[in-house]
Amino acid sequence: MGSERASPTFQSYDLTKGLKRLNNWSVDDTSTISSTTLDRSKNYSIFTRMIAEFLGDFTFVFVGTMQAVVVTTSANQSIVADNIVHAALAHGFTIFILVAALGHISGGHFNPAVTWAVAASGKMPIYDVPFYWFSQLLGGFCGSLYSVVIMTQGQLDSSHAGATLLNPDNKWWEGMMSEAVATFFLCHTILLTAADTNTNVLAPLAIGLTLSIDILSTGSITGASMNPARSLGPNIVGQIFLDSNSIPAHFWSYHYIYWAGPLLGATIAVTLYRVFEARQDRLLR
Repeated sequence: MGSERASPTFQSYDLTKGLKRLNNWSVDDTSTISSTTLDRSKNYSIFTRMIAEFLGDFTFVFVGTMQAVVVTTSANQSIVADNIVHAALAHGFTIFILVAALGHISGGHFNPAVTWAVAASGKMPIYDVPFYWFSQLLGGFCGSLYSVVIMTQGQLDSSHAGATLLNPDNKWWEGMMSEAVATFFLCHTILLTAADTNTNVLAPLAIGLTLSIDILSTGSITGASMNPARSLGPNIVGQIFLDSNSIPAHFWSYHYIYWAGPLLGATIAVTLYRVFEARQDRLLR
Protein backbone atom coordinates (compact mmCIF):
# COMPACT_ATOMS: atom_id res chain seq x y z
CA MET A 1 0.00 0.00 0.00
CA GLY A 2 2.87 2.35 0.75
CA SER A 3 4.76 1.50 -2.43
CA GLU A 4 3.87 2.31 -5.97
CA ARG A 5 3.14 -0.64 -8.23
CA ALA A 6 5.00 -0.48 -11.50
CA SER A 7 2.70 -0.17 -14.46
CA PRO A 8 3.08 -2.89 -17.10
CA THR A 9 4.81 -1.99 -20.32
CA PHE A 10 3.97 -3.39 -23.73
CA GLN A 11 6.33 -3.68 -26.64
CA SER A 12 4.90 -1.94 -29.65
CA TYR A 13 4.37 -4.03 -32.75
CA ASP A 14 4.87 -2.61 -36.21
CA LEU A 15 1.87 -3.86 -38.19
CA THR A 16 3.39 -2.83 -41.51
CA LYS A 17 6.40 -5.12 -40.95
CA GLY A 18 4.10 -8.05 -40.22
CA LEU A 19 2.13 -7.41 -43.38
CA LYS A 20 5.33 -7.27 -45.40
CA ARG A 21 6.43 -10.64 -44.02
CA LEU A 22 3.04 -12.14 -44.88
CA ASN A 23 3.22 -10.68 -48.36
CA ASN A 24 6.68 -12.13 -48.93
CA TRP A 25 5.50 -15.66 -48.05
CA SER A 26 4.69 -16.95 -51.51
CA VAL A 27 3.01 -20.03 -52.90
CA ASP A 28 6.45 -21.41 -53.70
CA ASP A 29 7.06 -21.86 -49.98
CA THR A 30 4.01 -24.10 -49.63
CA SER A 31 5.06 -26.19 -52.61
CA THR A 32 8.45 -26.73 -51.00
CA ILE A 33 6.78 -27.99 -47.83
CA SER A 34 4.47 -30.21 -49.84
CA SER A 35 7.23 -31.77 -51.91
CA THR A 36 9.23 -32.46 -48.77
CA THR A 37 6.40 -34.28 -47.05
CA LEU A 38 5.48 -36.26 -50.16
CA ASP A 39 9.02 -37.65 -50.25
CA ARG A 40 8.89 -38.90 -46.66
CA SER A 41 9.23 -42.54 -47.72
CA LYS A 42 12.65 -41.74 -49.21
CA ASN A 43 13.96 -41.61 -45.65
CA TYR A 44 13.74 -45.41 -45.66
CA SER A 45 15.93 -47.73 -47.73
CA ILE A 46 14.41 -49.77 -50.52
CA PHE A 47 14.95 -52.90 -48.41
CA THR A 48 12.97 -51.43 -45.50
CA ARG A 49 10.16 -50.42 -47.86
CA MET A 50 10.13 -53.91 -49.34
CA ILE A 51 9.75 -55.38 -45.85
CA ALA A 52 6.81 -53.03 -45.17
CA GLU A 53 5.10 -54.05 -48.42
CA PHE A 54 5.74 -57.73 -47.69
CA LEU A 55 4.22 -57.46 -44.21
CA GLY A 56 1.26 -55.51 -45.53
CA ASP A 57 0.39 -58.04 -48.22
CA PHE A 58 1.05 -60.96 -45.89
CA THR A 59 -1.52 -59.54 -43.48
CA PHE A 60 -3.99 -58.49 -46.18
CA VAL A 61 -4.06 -61.82 -48.01
CA PHE A 62 -4.05 -63.82 -44.78
CA VAL A 63 -7.13 -61.93 -43.57
CA GLY A 64 -8.78 -62.27 -46.97
CA THR A 65 -8.17 -66.01 -47.02
CA MET A 66 -9.29 -66.66 -43.45
CA GLN A 67 -12.48 -64.61 -43.73
CA ALA A 68 -13.46 -66.74 -46.74
CA VAL A 69 -13.68 -69.73 -44.39
CA VAL A 70 -16.20 -67.91 -42.19
CA VAL A 71 -18.47 -66.90 -45.05
CA THR A 72 -18.39 -70.15 -47.02
CA THR A 73 -21.80 -71.75 -47.30
CA SER A 74 -22.92 -74.72 -49.34
CA ALA A 75 -21.27 -75.62 -52.62
CA ASN A 76 -24.27 -74.47 -54.66
CA GLN A 77 -24.52 -71.07 -52.94
CA SER A 78 -21.00 -69.77 -52.40
CA ILE A 79 -21.92 -66.09 -52.65
CA VAL A 80 -24.69 -64.43 -50.65
CA ALA A 81 -25.26 -60.86 -49.53
CA ASP A 82 -24.08 -61.42 -45.94
CA ASN A 83 -20.87 -63.00 -47.19
CA ILE A 84 -20.06 -59.99 -49.33
CA VAL A 85 -20.67 -57.63 -46.41
CA HIS A 86 -18.35 -59.74 -44.27
CA ALA A 87 -15.64 -59.65 -46.95
CA ALA A 88 -16.06 -55.90 -47.47
CA LEU A 89 -15.66 -55.15 -43.77
CA ALA A 90 -12.71 -57.52 -43.31
CA HIS A 91 -10.73 -56.16 -46.27
CA GLY A 92 -11.68 -52.53 -45.66
CA PHE A 93 -10.71 -52.53 -41.99
CA THR A 94 -7.46 -54.35 -42.77
CA ILE A 95 -6.30 -51.92 -45.44
CA PHE A 96 -7.29 -48.97 -43.23
CA ILE A 97 -5.05 -50.28 -40.44
CA LEU A 98 -2.18 -51.20 -42.76
CA VAL A 99 -2.08 -47.84 -44.54
CA ALA A 100 -2.21 -46.00 -41.22
CA ALA A 101 0.53 -48.18 -39.70
CA LEU A 102 2.95 -48.68 -42.61
CA GLY A 103 2.08 -45.91 -45.04
CA HIS A 104 4.83 -43.60 -43.76
CA ILE A 105 7.45 -46.24 -44.59
CA SER A 106 6.60 -47.50 -48.07
CA GLY A 107 3.59 -45.42 -49.06
CA GLY A 108 1.22 -48.23 -48.09
CA HIS A 109 0.55 -49.69 -51.55
CA PHE A 110 0.20 -53.45 -50.87
CA ASN A 111 -1.02 -53.81 -54.45
CA PRO A 112 0.93 -53.96 -57.75
CA ALA A 113 -1.77 -51.90 -59.48
CA VAL A 114 -1.48 -49.15 -56.87
CA THR A 115 2.31 -49.16 -57.17
CA TRP A 116 1.97 -48.76 -60.94
CA ALA A 117 -0.43 -45.84 -60.48
CA VAL A 118 1.82 -44.07 -57.97
CA ALA A 119 4.91 -44.54 -60.15
CA ALA A 120 3.11 -43.43 -63.31
CA SER A 121 1.90 -40.32 -61.48
CA GLY A 122 5.52 -39.36 -60.78
CA LYS A 123 5.30 -39.87 -57.01
CA MET A 124 7.92 -42.63 -56.87
CA PRO A 125 10.84 -43.70 -59.10
CA ILE A 126 9.83 -46.14 -61.79
CA TYR A 127 12.85 -48.34 -61.02
CA ASP A 128 11.39 -49.09 -57.57
CA VAL A 129 8.36 -50.81 -59.11
CA PRO A 130 9.93 -54.30 -59.60
CA PHE A 131 11.11 -54.34 -55.97
CA TYR A 132 7.64 -53.40 -54.72
CA TRP A 133 5.95 -55.96 -56.95
CA PHE A 134 8.26 -58.75 -55.81
CA SER A 135 7.61 -57.96 -52.14
CA GLN A 136 3.85 -57.70 -52.66
CA LEU A 137 3.52 -60.96 -54.59
CA LEU A 138 5.77 -62.82 -52.15
CA GLY A 139 3.88 -61.40 -49.16
CA GLY A 140 0.55 -62.41 -50.67
CA PHE A 141 1.79 -65.94 -51.32
CA CYS A 142 3.21 -66.32 -47.79
CA GLY A 143 0.03 -64.94 -46.21
CA SER A 144 -2.06 -67.46 -48.10
CA LEU A 145 0.41 -70.24 -47.33
CA TYR A 146 0.27 -69.49 -43.61
CA SER A 147 -3.50 -69.90 -43.64
CA VAL A 148 -2.99 -73.53 -44.67
CA VAL A 149 -1.32 -74.13 -41.30
CA ILE A 150 -4.49 -73.01 -39.50
CA MET A 151 -7.30 -74.38 -41.67
CA THR A 152 -8.47 -77.95 -41.86
CA GLN A 153 -8.53 -79.63 -45.24
CA GLY A 154 -12.30 -79.32 -45.29
CA GLN A 155 -12.15 -75.58 -44.62
CA LEU A 156 -9.46 -75.14 -47.25
CA ASP A 157 -11.47 -77.04 -49.86
CA SER A 158 -14.78 -75.33 -49.11
CA SER A 159 -13.23 -71.84 -49.33
CA HIS A 160 -11.11 -72.67 -52.40
CA ALA A 161 -8.11 -71.40 -50.39
CA GLY A 162 -9.58 -67.90 -50.47
CA ALA A 163 -9.16 -67.60 -54.24
CA THR A 164 -11.01 -64.89 -56.15
CA LEU A 165 -13.01 -66.49 -58.96
CA LEU A 166 -15.18 -65.18 -61.77
CA ASN A 167 -18.88 -65.86 -61.27
CA PRO A 168 -19.80 -68.67 -63.72
CA ASP A 169 -22.78 -66.63 -64.90
CA ASN A 170 -20.54 -63.76 -66.08
CA LYS A 171 -18.39 -63.51 -69.19
CA TRP A 172 -14.66 -62.82 -69.05
CA TRP A 173 -14.98 -59.26 -70.35
CA GLU A 174 -17.62 -58.46 -67.73
CA GLY A 175 -15.23 -59.66 -65.06
CA MET A 176 -12.36 -57.63 -66.47
CA MET A 177 -14.46 -54.46 -66.67
CA SER A 178 -15.65 -55.09 -63.12
CA GLU A 179 -12.07 -55.32 -61.87
CA ALA A 180 -11.06 -52.29 -63.93
CA VAL A 181 -13.74 -49.95 -62.60
CA ALA A 182 -13.28 -51.10 -59.00
CA THR A 183 -9.52 -50.56 -59.22
CA PHE A 184 -10.09 -47.18 -60.86
CA PHE A 185 -12.13 -46.05 -57.86
CA LEU A 186 -9.46 -47.33 -55.47
CA CYS A 187 -6.45 -45.82 -57.27
CA HIS A 188 -8.26 -42.54 -57.89
CA THR A 189 -8.93 -42.20 -54.16
CA ILE A 190 -5.32 -43.06 -53.31
CA LEU A 191 -3.88 -40.55 -55.77
CA LEU A 192 -6.05 -37.69 -54.50
CA THR A 193 -5.95 -38.36 -50.76
CA ALA A 194 -2.51 -39.89 -50.17
CA ALA A 195 -0.12 -39.56 -53.13
CA ASP A 196 -0.92 -35.92 -53.93
CA THR A 197 -0.51 -34.75 -50.33
CA ASN A 198 0.16 -36.23 -46.90
CA THR A 199 -1.75 -33.58 -44.96
CA ASN A 200 -5.03 -35.49 -45.27
CA VAL A 201 -5.18 -37.49 -42.04
CA LEU A 202 -8.34 -39.23 -43.24
CA ALA A 203 -6.56 -40.82 -46.22
CA PRO A 204 -6.32 -44.33 -44.65
CA LEU A 205 -10.02 -44.23 -43.80
CA ALA A 206 -10.97 -43.03 -47.29
CA ILE A 207 -8.91 -45.81 -48.87
CA GLY A 208 -10.38 -48.47 -46.60
CA LEU A 209 -13.93 -47.31 -47.24
CA THR A 210 -13.34 -47.22 -51.00
CA LEU A 211 -12.11 -50.81 -50.89
CA SER A 212 -15.20 -51.80 -48.91
CA ILE A 213 -17.69 -50.20 -51.30
CA ASP A 214 -15.84 -51.74 -54.26
CA ILE A 215 -16.33 -55.18 -52.72
CA LEU A 216 -19.96 -54.44 -51.91
CA SER A 217 -20.63 -53.39 -55.50
CA THR A 218 -18.59 -55.90 -57.54
CA GLY A 219 -17.87 -58.74 -55.13
CA SER A 220 -20.57 -60.96 -56.61
CA ILE A 221 -18.97 -60.71 -60.08
CA THR A 222 -15.29 -61.42 -59.50
CA GLY A 223 -14.77 -61.41 -55.76
CA ALA A 224 -13.53 -57.81 -56.18
CA SER A 225 -9.81 -58.47 -55.95
CA MET A 226 -8.45 -55.23 -57.48
CA ASN A 227 -5.05 -56.63 -56.56
CA PRO A 228 -2.93 -59.21 -58.44
CA ALA A 229 -1.15 -60.09 -55.17
CA ARG A 230 -4.50 -60.86 -53.53
CA SER A 231 -5.41 -63.25 -56.38
CA LEU A 232 -2.11 -64.92 -57.27
CA GLY A 233 -1.11 -66.18 -53.81
CA PRO A 234 -4.36 -68.05 -53.03
CA ASN A 235 -4.44 -69.55 -56.54
CA ILE A 236 -0.93 -70.98 -56.19
CA VAL A 237 -1.60 -72.27 -52.68
CA GLY A 238 -4.93 -73.70 -53.80
CA GLN A 239 -3.32 -75.50 -56.71
CA ILE A 240 -0.84 -77.11 -54.32
CA PHE A 241 -2.99 -77.96 -51.31
CA LEU A 242 -6.61 -78.25 -52.46
CA ASP A 243 -8.09 -81.67 -52.99
CA SER A 244 -8.14 -82.33 -56.72
CA ASN A 245 -11.90 -82.84 -56.66
CA SER A 246 -12.52 -79.44 -55.05
CA ILE A 247 -10.56 -77.33 -57.56
CA PRO A 248 -13.08 -75.51 -59.79
CA ALA A 249 -12.82 -76.14 -63.51
CA HIS A 250 -12.14 -72.45 -64.18
CA PHE A 251 -9.62 -72.05 -61.34
CA TRP A 252 -6.93 -70.60 -63.65
CA SER A 253 -8.97 -69.99 -66.80
CA TYR A 254 -9.79 -66.35 -66.03
CA HIS A 255 -6.91 -65.50 -63.72
CA TYR A 256 -5.63 -62.99 -66.27
CA ILE A 257 -8.56 -60.66 -65.57
CA TYR A 258 -7.11 -60.08 -62.09
CA TRP A 259 -4.03 -58.59 -63.73
CA ALA A 260 -5.41 -56.93 -66.84
CA GLY A 261 -8.42 -55.38 -65.09
CA PRO A 262 -6.59 -53.75 -62.16
CA LEU A 263 -3.73 -52.46 -64.33
CA LEU A 264 -6.24 -51.02 -66.82
CA GLY A 265 -8.21 -49.32 -64.05
CA ALA A 266 -5.03 -47.95 -62.47
CA THR A 267 -3.88 -46.56 -65.83
CA ILE A 268 -7.19 -44.77 -66.38
CA ALA A 269 -7.03 -43.31 -62.87
CA VAL A 270 -3.49 -42.00 -63.29
CA THR A 271 -4.33 -40.54 -66.72
CA LEU A 272 -7.25 -38.60 -65.26
CA TYR A 273 -5.04 -37.48 -62.38
CA ARG A 274 -2.13 -36.31 -64.56
CA VAL A 275 -4.37 -34.44 -67.00
CA PHE A 276 -6.90 -32.74 -64.71
CA GLU A 277 -6.32 -33.22 -61.00
CA ALA A 278 -2.67 -33.11 -59.92
CA ARG A 279 -1.81 -30.19 -57.65
CA GLN A 280 1.38 -29.64 -59.62
CA ASP A 281 2.37 -30.42 -63.22
CA ARG A 282 -1.09 -31.34 -64.49
CA LEU A 283 -1.54 -30.95 -68.22
CA LEU A 284 -4.70 -28.82 -68.08
CA ARG A 285 -4.80 -25.92 -65.63
